[in-house]
Parts: sequence; C-alpha cells; structure tokens
Amino acid sequence: MAKKKQQLEVVINNFVAKHMHEVNKSQVFVDRKKNAKRGYSKHRQGRYSDDYRPFLCAAIFA
Repeated sequence: MAKKKQQLEVVINNFVAKHMHEVNKSQVFVDRKKNAKRGYSKHRQGRYSDDYRPFLCAAIFA
C-alpha cells in the first residue's frame, strides 16, 4: 500500500479574513418605520427658539 499524503494546513496571511469571525456578528436592528409612526425622530427639529440666535435677526433686518 502507498502512504497517504498529508494535507498541508492552510496559512491565512489576510488579517481581515483571519479575524472576521470575531468581529462580524449578527445584530438586531431597530425598525425605523415603526418608530416614525410612534413619533420618534433621531434629530428633533424645532427645539431652539429665535432667542438663542440673535445674529440671525441682525442679518435679515440689516
């Protein structure tokens, strides 16, 4: 009988492929459509009044 050839171990020199199983994991995402129906907005608009921006009035009426 002939001797069986030993298979060589695969050497991965690619850093991204080496560590992809540690970093790339599944995540649960937030449903933005449901949040929009509930009234949630990420960047709330209209929270500042014109009292905080006096330079704007000076630029318009000047």
